[in-house]
Amino acid sequence: MAPKQYTILLVDGDADRCAEIRAHLEKNSSYAVVCASSQAEAEEWIAKRSFDLLITALILEYADSGFLICHRFRKACPDSHSIILSDVAAKTGIEFDLSTDNAGAWIHADAILNHTIRMEQLDSLLARFSS
Repeated sequence: MAPKQYTILLVDGDADRCAEIRAHLEKNSSYAVVCASSQAEAEEWIAKRSFDLLITALILEYADSGFLICHRFRKACPDSHSIILSDVAAKTGIEFDLSTDNAGAWIHADAILNHTIRMEQLDSLLARFSS
């Protein structure tokens, strides 16, 4: 029996970044990646099918698009995981801390990583989520 293939919704307005992450993930045949370039497109995908994982940029059409996508994703796929990619901390010094009850109640993400993510970080999180 073949191992389960995880489906990932990857949302990023930067087509090059999306292609880079997608290529990295699809090197491992355990992952099938669907890319969306906007909040609206992501919401269309979420309404159409379920995913095992969401990876989304924080800022798309709006400054809080990633939070809204995560919220809708959590409702549609409650047993799935989500990661937000953000460079807000580097630009503003504002850090989101998911360990507090308050943040967990409204962020609806399992992790927030720097938008210029190192692929080793992503691989580590995916291994943790799929185990």
